[in-house]
Amino acid sequence: MNEVSQLNDFVIGRFENNPLVNTISIVPTFDIDGNKENIYPLVNIDLIDNDIQTDVFVLSYKITILQQRDVKPVKTNSKLLDDTNYLDNINETSSIAADFINYLRWKNNDLVIEIQSLSKLNLLKKWGQNGLDGVQFDIDLSIYNRGSQND
Repeated sequence: MNEVSQLNDFVIGRFENNPLVNTISIVPTFDIDGNKENIYPLVNIDLIDNDIQTDVFVLSYKITILQQRDVKPVKTNSKLLDDTNYLDNINETSSIAADFINYLRWKNNDLVIEIQSLSKLNLLKKWGQNGLDGVQFDIDLSIYNRGSQND
């Protein structure tokens, strides 16, 4: 199996092992919200590019983690967002992101996959066609370039 496949399988597998995640997709970011069969929370893994260096492959991903917004049908004068589950959604999606990032930070993997760069978590509020909440971040991951095994 080549390094790109190993890294993609690793990223997908990490999110599959998270009990909070219900759906994983690998579509372009702008197409995430189009599938009505999605069960949230959803993690979308968008592979942006691949940089083949002498010693490593560096793959760039845009990770989007989304949850459905629920609005209570009761009018309230509160400005504390207690009429929706926005804060719960941000907490849940941030927790999913933190689990993935912290696992990589501690280098607890057999493939020696490491973070090369990581953006801040961008909070998403009423995002996409269905008004979803969540977080989005960019991450560059490296895996050792084993080169041709047929030498």
